[in-house]
Amino acid sequence: MFDETLVVASAVSAFNNMAVATPVFLWNAVLCLPIFVGIYLFVRNFSDKFGIQSYVTIPRMSFWTVLMTALWVVLMGGNYAVLRDGVSLLPWLTGAILFVASIYIGINTRVIALPVWYGSQRVSKRNRWLINLAVLLVCLVPVGLSGLINWWGPILQVLAVIFGLLLGRYSGRQMRSTTSTLMVIFGTAVAILMQPELWRFGQLGNLTPAHLLGILSVGIFIAIAMALHIVSPRGRIHQSAYVKLKWLMRFVTLLCAVLFCLTEAVPIFIATVVAMFILVGMSVWHAHEIKAELPGTFFAWSIILFGILIGVPTIAAIGITWIAIPSNKFHGGFQFLL
Repeated sequence: MFDETLVVASAVSAFNNMAVATPVFLWNAVLCLPIFVGIYLFVRNFSDKFGIQSYVTIPRMSFWTVLMTALWVVLMGGNYAVLRDGVSLLPWLTGAILFVASIYIGINTRVIALPVWYGSQRVSKRNRWLINLAVLLVCLVPVGLSGLINWWGPILQVLAVIFGLLLGRYSGRQMRSTTSTLMVIFGTAVAILMQPELWRFGQLGNLTPAHLLGILSVGIFIAIAMALHIVSPRGRIHQSAYVKLKWLMRFVTLLCAVLFCLTEAVPIFIATVVAMFILVGMSVWHAHEIKAELPGTFFAWSIILFGILIGVPTIAAIGITWIAIPSNKFHGGFQFLL
């Protein structure tokens, strides 16, 4: 009766049963709908009045999305009592997500100098580095605690963040904003599907149609946005071959999507995203040109759907802000992708 582990297990089980019956992310989106509508209606007035339109760019949108996704991965994981087994690939995937996110964050914070901790002229350069190191270690405490699924989990995630930040800050290399962001959010979506109990998303084997359609929509929009940013319109495929290949990839994509809804399997989810990427990439490669606003629009929609899926309205608001800016408006003209 007074066993704390039983109390915790009961609470976790009750939460998962509620998540199975009513998708939490869906109700969060419904409750945040007035906020989303308000952002869409009024951000244009604010951008014109305060002149912030030039600050709403793809790199800034990508940076804040990656940063908040990394924080969500660290702070929202850890529902260990519901995992099916102790041997899982999830810690490795989580470490990979944090590593890529840390590299990107390190690259985009090179211009920000480390704090020198003014206030006393007697503080030496060595002491300043010691203070910076102490602050970094304090920030890494939640990163380590979020990897307690195994004894080596905290070591893996802390090293992933440290080496990622160092590599990004001092390597001198660059990363494409859009592809890096899409890789991070796609890896997070795969991690959620691998063990949704860990992220309080639901219970694998009992995901509702809302769960399946939600994560499938995120994967499809990620594939479309990735294809639009990677593939260039060349007009290379012959028309007759293009029509046949198009119908083949439509059938394959639809088949993978149906199989995913029936099985909830991670490999089939990845296959669906890859098939959609090939389908859209083939359409873009066949086209002679595409509208300039098209890649940014689908990138923003990927961020919006991903923010809704993980229950972080701030991430969704970033994408809504991009779409609401007048110069980024785009309507129609994308039917050829499918």
